[in-house]
Order: sequence, then structure tokens, then C-alpha cells
Amino acid sequence: MDFGPRKPAISDRLMKRIAWRLAPLMIVMYIANQLDRANIGYAALTMNAELHMTTAQYGFAASLFFLGYILFEVPSNLCMHRFGARLWMTRILLSWGLLSSLTSFVPDSRWLYIARFCLGAFEAGLFPGMVYYLTLWMPARNRVWMMSLFVTAIPLTGVLGAPVSTWLMAHANVFGITGWRAMILLEGVPAIILAAITFFCLTDNPSRTRWLSAAEKSEIAAALAAERAEAEAGASPVSAWKALANPKVWALGVVYFGTNAGIIGLLYFLPQVIKTFESTFGVKYSLVDIGLITAIPFGVATVATLVWGRVVSRHPVGARHVAGPLLVCAAALSVALLLKSPYQAIIALSIGAAACFCSITTFWQLPSRILTDRAAAAGIALITSIGVSSGFLLPYLIGWVKDTTGTFVLAFVGIAATMVLASITVTLLETRWRNVGRAQLASE
Repeated sequence: MDFGPRKPAISDRLMKRIAWRLAPLMIVMYIANQLDRANIGYAALTMNAELHMTTAQYGFAASLFFLGYILFEVPSNLCMHRFGARLWMTRILLSWGLLSSLTSFVPDSRWLYIARFCLGAFEAGLFPGMVYYLTLWMPARNRVWMMSLFVTAIPLTGVLGAPVSTWLMAHANVFGITGWRAMILLEGVPAIILAAITFFCLTDNPSRTRWLSAAEKSEIAAALAAERAEAEAGASPVSAWKALANPKVWALGVVYFGTNAGIIGLLYFLPQVIKTFESTFGVKYSLVDIGLITAIPFGVATVATLVWGRVVSRHPVGARHVAGPLLVCAAALSVALLLKSPYQAIIALSIGAAACFCSITTFWQLPSRILTDRAAAAGIALITSIGVSSGFLLPYLIGWVKDTTGTFVLAFVGIAATMVLASITVTLLETRWRNVGRAQLASE
């Protein structure tokens, strides 16, 4: 079932104007966000040995980031609802940028654990905040394309971050600081700069902007009012507490858990997976080589996400647009590390990455079916918290599997299993929505 024959929307002309204003800053913000949280994956190539860490201990450090993120996700989004996007996003960018750079000075694994937990707490709220922010500007039908632009920041971070991070590790020298420490120190600076740009350039909502006419503001308000009316007619939760207790919100969290599992595996472990090609296939890679090869799946995913967003935006979004890519990704990740050459493995990983990121752009159109206003702020944050809990659970498990078996194969099969579960959940959830809709029609 799709979300109806014709959903509320704003005109293409107005949509393009908003996109040109919001998308560049949002994409750059999210690239900086993904770079600061995922650059530990590149640092691990040399950091683990310097800090005397096993792969499992590295995974635990990566997991602690998400523990802080989860604990502060809902409070952060509610603060954004109260204080406005401009002030709260500025706070998020400034605090995480400073701490990210300071992480370069950790003397041992214990301080790394503390730094990663605090970094997660400081970053909490950025992604769900941006998802919620878009609900203030346009209805779901228009947000598909905007989300595809926004989400491309994740694979684009891999395209840019992989070669840049490994190059900095090999060549950067900041007042005598070199290697992975110099890379982490420098990559925290963009977030600090963006904090100032956000404070002066971001607008809390359409009604406060100066670059929209009164007619354009009215068009946005009318489209959002129509979407709210549909959500309220579907018995959506009207308060933050009701949203947090809603089973459908938790089900969407389970779906996002599976989607996010694929991202975690690729962002945090792909450089180390490629490093294992040396023993598996008898090849030899430098740090820069690993960075360039890591960029390939993310480059494919970037293009695929943009194309997918454009195609899907022409149709009502349904469960098949989430479940289908999830199943493709699960199949690709299951076989990628069992293939006979590094070229075949990279092709499979590229297919998996593309499918994984495509599923995210359509998934984030589902919450607006049942959530509006303050309930949307809390519900989206809860969905994100459940989803990113995969980031808390999986990195340590992936590292432990690698230390135990000597390979990432079983870990990637486990990731694929969570994606299959997510595809089943979203299909069942839409079946539930279909039955509720039929019951409402029958009672009218």
C-alpha cells in the first residue's frame, strides 16, 4: 500500500527555491557530522596499535559514542523544539567540533572511551533535528527529494573523507602532531566554523524568513496543515509522551535499527575490511590506497541515492520503497566477503552501500504519517535513538567476531539478518496501516 493517491505538496518552483536555500548548508553540516563521528574508523588503522587496543576494544570505543547519542537524543530534539533550530544547531556544532578536535590528545584507551561517549552526547539531536526541521518547511511528498539530498552527505563523507583522512594520517603535521592525531584534530575544525555560519544563516521556520513572500509562506502553511489534518484523522499521538509510548513509533525504530546497521558496518569497519584483503587475496595497500578503495562504494551510493530520490519523489512512498533496498543490501553484504577477488568484493559492497542509503531516504517519510508538531519532535528522536542503538550494540560485536574468527564474514551476515528483520517489520506495519484505513472507510 502507498500513502494515498495524492498527498499534500508545494509547487515545484517553491520547492526548488527552498532546496537551494536549505540543502547546501544541511549537507555540509551533515558531512562534518559524519566525518567527526566516523573518522575513528580510519584512525583505527594505526591508532589501535598505538593505544594497544584489540578490534573488540576499538568496537567498544565506537559503541560508546552511540550510548551518549542515545541517552541525549530525545532531550536534544525537545530542546530544539523549544529554543529553535538556529540556536540549538549552533550549540550542537560548536560543542562537538571542539570535543572532536580535543580527542586527538587522548593518552590511552580509557580516555578515548570517555571522549567518544561525550562526543555522542554533544552530537545528539543533529540528524533527528534536521529531519524534524524539514517537517516545518514541506510535506512528506516534497521531503523525499530533500532527504535524498541530505542523506547523500553520509556516502559523500566516505567519498571525500576516506582519501582525505588517510592522506592527513600519512602527511599532516600540526605543531609536531602527526598521524591519526593530526587527522582528528583538523577534522573537528569545520564543525566550529559551521557553528558561526549556522547562527547567522539558519532560519527557525518559514514564517521567520525574509526571502519568502507572503504567498509562498501561505502555500507552505496550507500544505503542512493538510498533512497535519491527515495525520490527526489517523489517530496520531498529539503529545510527546503519547508519541514515545506509541507502538508504531517503536516499530519504525526497529526498521531504522536494521537500516542503520548497514551504515555502521560500512562507515566504521570498511577500511579494516579492505585491509584484510591483503591476507585474503595476497595484495598490498598503503594507507592512501585503502582510503581510495573505501571511497568507491560510497561514491556509487551517492549517485544511487540521488537517482533513487528523484525517481521515488514522483510516487507516493510505501513500504516496498524501504523493504526492497533493505533486502538488496542484505543479499550483497552476505556474499561480499565470500567472493573470489577484491574486485568482486568491492562491486558487492558498492551494491550493498547503494541499496542501504537508498532505503534511508524513503524511510524518513514514514514518521510524518503518524506524527506532527511536538509529537513529531519526540517521536522522530525516539525512532533515531532506537535506530542508532545498533551503533552501540554492533561495533563491539563486529570487533569481537573479527578477533574470534579472524574474518568479518559472520559479522556482515549478522548485519544482513537485521536488515531482513527490518524489511519484514516495515511490511507488517504498512499492512496494519492498510487495515486501519479500511476500517475508517467502513465506519464513514
